Amino acid sequence: MTMKLTKVCTTALTMIFIAGLTACSTVDLTQIVVNQPQETFDKPEHNVVERATHSLTSMFKAKGWSKSDPNDKAQTATNVLLNGFETDEQSTITPVMAVSTRQLSADLADAEAQIKQTTKAAEVFLVMAEDMADLGAELSQLEAALLVAREAETGFGKALEASSNFIIRRKYTSLSSSIEDLKTVTDAYGDRIRLQIAARASTKRS
Repeated sequence: MTMKLTKVCTTALTMIFIAGLTACSTVDLTQIVVNQPQETFDKPEHNVVERATHSLTSMFKAKGWSKSDPNDKAQTATNVLLNGFETDEQSTITPVMAVSTRQLSADLADAEAQIKQTTKAAEVFLVMAEDMADLGAELSQLEAALLVAREAETGFGKALEASSNFIIRRKYTSLSSSIEDLKTVTDAYGDRIRLQIAARASTKRS
């Protein structure tokens, strides 16, 4: 009788111990699931206008199409020309024969492509922006990009003074047209901001 009672107690204790382990295991697994790192999605730090204008200004300065630290300028076709008018006092221009026509043509194409990309980004951003969205930063970025583009336009224009290559001149005309498009969208940002100021002033009076 005592032997049977002992076996019964031993069996019961074993079952309780196993049940306890199972319960503990369940808690641990649940805890692991809860503590798993959740997937996060980082928001972009810069909008399309900032990225596009930064890309334009960086590229144009790196290639020497606009003024920057001379030590950072790449020796490209247009850079040879720009070195001739770094300051207002300098009026001499490096002879165009020092520039490869093929390189000049490629530079014109690259510059126009970058300007068109910036213009398109600015147009899309303006359309998507809310009517009263703050566009001050984007306007400043576009104005800076436009200034850089104008500097490049001047450099390319001086390169063409002694060139009669029809294809090069046609590319320069296309570049100038693209710069005007960039100016147009930049002006549109200014117009939007002026409308916002007028709207706020009208609200205060009413």
